[in-house]
Amino acid sequence: MIVTLNWLKEFIDISIDYPVLAEKFNLMSAEVSRLEHFVNAHGLVIGEVKTCEKHPDAAKLHLCQVDVGDKTLQIICGAPNVMSQQKVIVALEGAELPNGFTIKATKIRGVFSYGMICSLDELGIDHKYHQEDGIHVLSSEAPVGEDPLKYLALDDVIMELDLTPNRADLMSHLGVAFDLHALAGGEMHLPDIQVSEISEKNPINVFTETNGCPSYYARVVKNVSVRESPQWIKSRLIACGIRPINNVVDISNYVMLELGQPLHLFDYEKIDSKQIVVRQAKKGEKLVTLDQKERKLIEEDLVITNGKRAIALAGVMGGKDTEVSLNTTMVLIESATFDPIRIRKTSKRLDLRSESSIRFERGLDPNRTKMAIDRAAMMLESICGGETLKGVNFFDTHLLKDREVFLSLDKLSHMTGRHYLAEEVNMVFEKLNFKFNESDGIYRVHVPSRRPDIRTDQDLVEEIVRIHGYRNIPTTFPKTMTVGKLSQSQIQKRALKEILLSQGLDETITYSLVSENDATLFDFDSKPIIKVLNPLTEDRMVLRHSLLPSLIRVLSYNLARKCDDIRIFEMGSGYFTDGEKPLLAALVSATNSSSHWQHPSEKVNFFTLKGLVEAVLAQLAISHVRFERLETTKALFHPGISAAIIVEEKRIGYVGRLHPELEHSHSLNETYVFELDLSQILDRNIPKKTMALISKYPAISRDLALLVDQKHSAQSLIEAIREKASPNLREVKVFDVYTDDKLGQEKKSIAFNLVFQNEAKTLETEEVDKEIDQILDHLSESVQASIRKV
Repeated sequence: MIVTLNWLKEFIDISIDYPVLAEKFNLMSAEVSRLEHFVNAHGLVIGEVKTCEKHPDAAKLHLCQVDVGDKTLQIICGAPNVMSQQKVIVALEGAELPNGFTIKATKIRGVFSYGMICSLDELGIDHKYHQEDGIHVLSSEAPVGEDPLKYLALDDVIMELDLTPNRADLMSHLGVAFDLHALAGGEMHLPDIQVSEISEKNPINVFTETNGCPSYYARVVKNVSVRESPQWIKSRLIACGIRPINNVVDISNYVMLELGQPLHLFDYEKIDSKQIVVRQAKKGEKLVTLDQKERKLIEEDLVITNGKRAIALAGVMGGKDTEVSLNTTMVLIESATFDPIRIRKTSKRLDLRSESSIRFERGLDPNRTKMAIDRAAMMLESICGGETLKGVNFFDTHLLKDREVFLSLDKLSHMTGRHYLAEEVNMVFEKLNFKFNESDGIYRVHVPSRRPDIRTDQDLVEEIVRIHGYRNIPTTFPKTMTVGKLSQSQIQKRALKEILLSQGLDETITYSLVSENDATLFDFDSKPIIKVLNPLTEDRMVLRHSLLPSLIRVLSYNLARKCDDIRIFEMGSGYFTDGEKPLLAALVSATNSSSHWQHPSEKVNFFTLKGLVEAVLAQLAISHVRFERLETTKALFHPGISAAIIVEEKRIGYVGRLHPELEHSHSLNETYVFELDLSQILDRNIPKKTMALISKYPAISRDLALLVDQKHSAQSLIEAIREKASPNLREVKVFDVYTDDKLGQEKKSIAFNLVFQNEAKTLETEEVDKEIDQILDHLSESVQASIRKV
């Protein structure tokens, strides 16, 4: 953003030196990347060419006698457009020009020249801002001998700001003036805007068919004379980096730079309608924009229409068909606010970046919309001879009231490390022109709409520190030194990785973005997915819920390249609407050992993965884990070789073989996986390991082959056994599962090995037999189990 200090002086009294002002602004508001004179030249005067003759020894040179006020100088000029009676810019002997060139008396082809008649290019004004070839000719009313920079409004200082996206309020001279008032003081002078409406009513009606346009204001001005802008407008536009076009278009750009509200002016008679409708573009709709390029629009684009056809691309560029021309006599002024995200998308897609689109993208002050359209109408009246029709037709859904933010002095002191007095805080809010009330150290601040970046009490703290001065915060040293270390969660995660690495698994890292189909693949709870607004590809458009789809794709990729011994795991995040969750997943599609002449290879099975899960949970001191049949309607896990993992009555994950249909669709071998939700089991207080002496008394082992219904799992039977057993029961293991028609319909046999041992004495056979009887009685009552006899 470029501002000129002469323009700023119209809004605020500046009493300090410009370098000091720039230093304050640089420290407290935004980086000042450039502070310099608009035209850095000295020794210039307005002269009048009295005579202009051919050089006696050069066909393309002219010998001129130029009146510079106190004397007449002989100057040789090579410009083709120089002639007598012209008022021109003269660089006197000793003058310094922006290119570092110093004017000296020079002999050219035998004739002395005592100065130079200047073009705008020689004053450092880029040719793209004017269409002149040769010297610059001034108005016949220009006073001879006076300073031409002052006459042309070029005697200005420009300050260029590198703004951060949150400071959209500084995208105008008025916004910068408000900040300068807070930083350096000086009385503010808000623009006095008065429109002289005639009795004829504004015929335009405005409507919206989209939520992408919160407000739209329209005025009509007739009897406009389109011509070149006054020099002071052109100079200010050029200083701010905008090329002057004509007085009507220049006024719209002038108001945008002054108030920060972009405007667009249509040739009213070319609209061919008395209504303006804002809507989304239709599929396949086209529009020829002001740069004479045909734009293919999409449904996300916003367009301004006359009710039938698009006449402008909202917030980006107007249409060629309704462009203001030299023949225009009646204009429609548009002042509106649009959805910043949509404007940014359209601007980026069409590669159309402009001063207007940049402001729309960052957000506008809704209270400036009406102010800007009235300012433009007033300037069209005074500069273009226009007459403003009565009334502003509009729709506006904005809440045009100040935002209320609360701040306590205690929190201010806590966050800054400095005790602020109420008088100091009051002074800051007064400088910022924020209305406020204070009671018992609590401030109720009314933040104006021009500051959309201030929404929380932390934002107010930043403003107070910024305006009061960062240097006023005392320097303090930390009271204690802290040593960096791993958190409990980090330590546990690293330990889990070591467990899996020690079991021969390789760690993988996959993308957090997956396809929409993969995102819902292992989502048993059907939670809403989070889509990326602008995905690079369809395979990377959704944040994942599970790590398993990515591991399956890694397996598929390797199998296609004849790498079939795959054991991989990943520790990463799943992304949900209520936040991120740490996950751990593993996939194994291999054999337990490679083929050897002494022994055959063994295939991985469900119990291989179950053992990995138990090893991981054991690392977190979780011993009481239950595996339950996994009930799901999705064809993800094999219905008979899968289980939900239960800890403390909470489902923390899944383990099992992939469903054969899923294996077939991805061209996989027999594949086993597990996934754990670490958010439910990390950061546990893991007790220190305690060591105990091995009992010197012998253990007694008993085998029980139980006949039970198919519905009962081995885990449930183990729990039933332990429920009735005494502390002497040290271990229960399953060593056989048997099914046969002879056992009975829906029956199965599960054989357990029970080990009994006492630390204080040798157990008697009768004691163990009695305990076995009690266990069998309990099993008979609870699960109708009996001793297998077949």
